[in-house]
Amino acid sequence: MKLKTTERGFTLIELVVGLSIAAFVVGAASMTTVTMMRLTPQNTDWAVALRQVQNAGHWISHDVQTSQGNITVNAWPNATFLTMTVPQWDSGAVVNKTYAYEFEDMPDGVKRLMRNNQTDVQEIMIAEFISHAEAQYSDNCTLTFTITTSSGSAEVTRSYEAIQRVPAP
Repeated sequence: MKLKTTERGFTLIELVVGLSIAAFVVGAASMTTVTMMRLTPQNTDWAVALRQVQNAGHWISHDVQTSQGNITVNAWPNATFLTMTVPQWDSGAVVNKTYAYEFEDMPDGVKRLMRNNQTDVQEIMIAEFISHAEAQYSDNCTLTFTITTSSGSAEVTRSYEAIQRVPAP
């Protein structure tokens, strides 16, 4: 088929349709990129806050379940939040160790939760970015506690309930 000399290039309608499709694709791609760049820090803040709450819940629940005797609870923002006695095997004998969960101040008004082994004078960090915590120990050997952490723009609150396996005498 032979083209006439007047039939070269695109028509105005073809150019307008092609530019419209290209503009739509570029607009959608740029909106997706902007959304991803904005959401990534928010997701990171939320993941950090959630992990800190889970760490605190795990360690406190574990120690409550293995503790014997009464658990002492202090109101927020006391430095010593919880105190409990946990029996542990040491050189073939059971030794009662006292653990205190204590808050240390951090910048920005949040706190760090430390697990202080008062028997062996050892301290480990359990969680950071704690903005609030409360606990209640009941007569049926149940500790109910709520921890709130804040990281960047994210805030996560979780409630836990731990029951002592060996009730207080």
